[in-house]
Amino acid sequence: MSITIKKYQPENATHWNAFLKKSINGTFLFDRSFMDYHSDRFDDHSLMIYEEDQLIGIVPAHTKENCFYSHRGLTYGIPVVLENKTRAVIVAVLEYLDNSAFAKAEFNLTPQHYHKDNYILSSKLVENGFKIGRILHNMSVDLKANLNISSKKSIGYRNGKFENLKIERGADFKSFWELVLVPSLRARHNSMPVHSLEEIELLASRFPNHIIQHNVYSDQELLAGITFFIKGKVIKSQYAASSPAGMKTDAVGYIYIEAMKEYKHIGYHVMDLGPVNTSDGSINEGLYRFKKQLGSEMEEVLRLEKAYK
Repeated sequence: MSITIKKYQPENATHWNAFLKKSINGTFLFDRSFMDYHSDRFDDHSLMIYEEDQLIGIVPAHTKENCFYSHRGLTYGIPVVLENKTRAVIVAVLEYLDNSAFAKAEFNLTPQHYHKDNYILSSKLVENGFKIGRILHNMSVDLKANLNISSKKSIGYRNGKFENLKIERGADFKSFWELVLVPSLRARHNSMPVHSLEEIELLASRFPNHIIQHNVYSDQELLAGITFFIKGKVIKSQYAASSPAGMKTDAVGYIYIEAMKEYKHIGYHVMDLGPVNTSDGSINEGLYRFKKQLGSEMEEVLRLEKAYK
């Protein structure tokens, strides 16, 4: 059967999104309603791979200065495929890149636990000359196993620090952004969240079942919050921050523990706590220790790239 690749066009959005729901490794991050919220910042070069007339794969991607990226506007940007079509799609995409005029191609991979076929993808890229351009050290908790939370994290249940804490789940991003997240990032790192309040509220309105805010209060005081992105059977903590008072009670740790118990009970497989790297790529030992005490394990997540000129 012949395979062809077409560049995505806006009129393909419905077809693209319908395919995403049938794929084995797609998440809502690749829905065009999510991808296109910042379409003005990227020159889209997403790909649609067909076997005869059947769409068997898609690749969220963009270009910049004659380089192909999948995808720097998203957490990652792997080929998304139908069952048993992983190898065919990867071979087709590699041939497309080999025959292109791009100076470089780059793939931001996902952690292996997102889907078993991710190993096939990374192996095929390495076999075809892709090299490691970046390594992130990602922490995750296997919710299918017994939770292995350190006594240093659960002590709040025993010493009374967690006694008066109350978690509210929903869509109150405004309180978290304005009272906790933005002040915390500004004070500790002189930075801002990747998503503005307006952007996260827009995305949550489009994906209310996939973007959930957990805020924790003591009486009426907001102490901390975590913004969770739900990706299939994986729960990803996208933002987590505490106020100074929240740090004294380990309010973020409390949210994580309660959320792990909650999502484990519902039947989710993994809680992804995100990377522990600093801006220069080294490991933030304090952050690593915090996440390790929550029972998470480290996995290397790669950005693979290849120069064509």
